Amino acid sequence: MRFERFGGASGVVGVAAIAIQLMLGGTATPDAQALVLDRMRWEWITLLRIVGGLGIIWFTAGLAARLRRFGSRLAGPATVVLGAGILWGCIWLVSGLFNSVAISLATTYADPQGVHLLAVLGVQSVLVLTPAISIAFLVGTGAAVLAAPTFPRRYAYMTLSGAACRGVLAVVDWLGTANFAMRILDFTLLWVVVTGIHLLGATRPAPEATA
Repeated sequence: MRFERFGGASGVVGVAAIAIQLMLGGTATPDAQALVLDRMRWEWITLLRIVGGLGIIWFTAGLAARLRRFGSRLAGPATVVLGAGILWGCIWLVSGLFNSVAISLATTYADPQGVHLLAVLGVQSVLVLTPAISIAFLVGTGAAVLAAPTFPRRYAYMTLSGAACRGVLAVVDWLGTANFAMRILDFTLLWVVVTGIHLLGATRPAPEATA
């Protein structure tokens, strides 16, 4: 239980860090001049992306621990959740790495083309990959909760509905009709907060049934 609570707290902290870095930098791709003139702001954005990525990874570990309370029945869905969550956290870490290298190229090596490439990768790596990863994340969680009472069933239905909505938004975004990448990211961060609150103790898993 303590590890699960730690995972819940890590998720809330990770989302807070990601939200703050979005407020500081948004989804704009800075050029070399912007990185030189406002270096500290972008250094903070880099740090917050790393904190956010680590928070998501620890959150995923706590969530997977809750989903695995009933053993082999949840091995498949819990493995999907663990893989998707760790991958999403690592993407935030890589995004921070891209940003850090872009700052170095701008301030030390004066390479504007390299800065532009890395800045684009830092933002788009998250926006492009989040829809597919978040759908797998939510579907795995919903399936695991329906298989065993680790969370309330209404939470499972909410999670699966959220995955379906993200699927629709992702298809519309992919077709180019509208840009929903940020909305998908926002909804996924909100889901992490809700799930983190559950892990912190808002709900308790049912005791395992005995024969």
